[in-house]
Amino acid sequence: MRPFRILFGNLYPNTSSHPWLILILALLPLAFQLGCSSGPSIGDDPSSAKTEPVRWPSENGISTLREGCSNLSGEAVPGAAIIFALTDSVSPDLAPIPHNPSERLVFAHLYETLVNVDCEGNLNPGLASAWSCTEDSTVWIFTLRRGARFWDGTHVTSQDVRDAWAANQGCPRSGDKTPLWTWFNARAKSITLVDETRLAIQLPEPQARFPMLLAHPATAVSVSRPGWTWPVGSGPARLRASTPAPLPDLECRPNTHHPQAPVWKSLTFRTLPQADLRDLVATDINLALTRNLDAVRFFSEMLGFRTEPLPWSRLYLLVCPPEKNPTGTTLWAGLTKKLNADEDLTRVSARPWDDICLPAGGSNICPQLTGPVAMDSSARRQWDLGGASLDENTVAYPLGDPAARELAQRLVALGPAGLRAVGVHPESLNFILSWQMTGALILPSDQHFPTGCLQMATLLGRAAWLQTAAFGTDPLATGDQAENLVQAEAQSLNRRVAPAVALYRSGLVQPLALTRSWLLTRGQWSGLELAFDGTPLLSNLGRPRLGGDLP
Repeated sequence: MRPFRILFGNLYPNTSSHPWLILILALLPLAFQLGCSSGPSIGDDPSSAKTEPVRWPSENGISTLREGCSNLSGEAVPGAAIIFALTDSVSPDLAPIPHNPSERLVFAHLYETLVNVDCEGNLNPGLASAWSCTEDSTVWIFTLRRGARFWDGTHVTSQDVRDAWAANQGCPRSGDKTPLWTWFNARAKSITLVDETRLAIQLPEPQARFPMLLAHPATAVSVSRPGWTWPVGSGPARLRASTPAPLPDLECRPNTHHPQAPVWKSLTFRTLPQADLRDLVATDINLALTRNLDAVRFFSEMLGFRTEPLPWSRLYLLVCPPEKNPTGTTLWAGLTKKLNADEDLTRVSARPWDDICLPAGGSNICPQLTGPVAMDSSARRQWDLGGASLDENTVAYPLGDPAARELAQRLVALGPAGLRAVGVHPESLNFILSWQMTGALILPSDQHFPTGCLQMATLLGRAAWLQTAAFGTDPLATGDQAENLVQAEAQSLNRRVAPAVALYRSGLVQPLALTRSWLLTRGQWSGLELAFDGTPLLSNLGRPRLGGDLP
């Protein structure tokens, strides 16, 4: 495996004449029979696609920890009018790429990705009904769902998918700093349109589990239409052309073009940024999400309300840059041994966790872990870092994250005099990390990807020195150096565990705490499903069917 800076430079084919595509299409019957077997197979009739689930990897035959997936499951009575309270802003200008948990929830209902991965780790069809690959897993072809339509009734085409991905990749605020475009370039000639409903993706190296990548919300498909306030999607919920930005309500209706149209009559997202959910108890809201334990305790004691824990989905890591910790045994890493996550964190639900990947990640062999490292060249004064006084005695944490603040302050309290906790703008964390400006950083790691391999890769992609520390080799090496890296990685039978162990034992990366969200509900509800990252999926939500329809 070569570093991606090399791979992207010479392995993307020139598809203007499509020589590789012509060959692949000629060999489709044989190649796709011999190739991947983890997803539906290509066929003219999507109903004939194989849908055998691909589950989370297991550790020594034991399923990995994944709690809270089945809460509020069951059959629901159709026709509910649902009001869901959100405590973050939601903007049509950012759709379909979410930038906060509230946008993730809303956009998950309005826009579709080609595949879906559920809470249990099952890989299922989404906007694509079938997919398959060549024997070496370097070329994948996806077939769109028959009859797939946008809200305005127009058909979704493979050209729409390619255009949407190119636009998403070019979005200046594309979520985290190491998005899925690390693995394939949607704006290069790596994507070819086979016909109106099929597209082929040429990968720079084999990817046996490539469809898992396409569950990332940044691959959601939308189109711009004249006269529409919002980008037009094909998800199970729909908006009207005249639907404004939330004021504060965003009213959704079932998308009758969707094969799994919602059972509810209406779904209203009520956006109340920075609101204290406890102030909403006298309103008509039905559901809300929160990480605030004070709110959870409050509603658990309120008559008529229920609190449901969701899966563990955010991991807090302590990262100690070697430039500020040159001795090899970092002071900051030593302090973590004195932490007790479930006692030291009082603002959120937390538990200890001894891995630097989220629970969904099992010890499977990863397709690759190195990748391009984005060089953040923004001026320090953009985030006023010049006045932050960052040095080897400071631990930086993202402002606006109560759990990160608690962890930073607790570490400082456990250490010798002179240590400081400094809050910084969340978007500055990668810059501080890359330039090793502080003794330690608290990095929140959300579950943007379905597998531990991909989570690990995005961590390593935050800074070149992290890859060097994980592999003991310069990830940007060329020539003989690159060949040495290939050989070194080929000797690793488990490419997720090896770098994790290297980073952990060096003291450079330490897991601090695993945290979760809670779902607050007024009354009883059934039919809730969850995405791989714990996002509630509400299409089948309604009042529970208890031996017959409720009045």
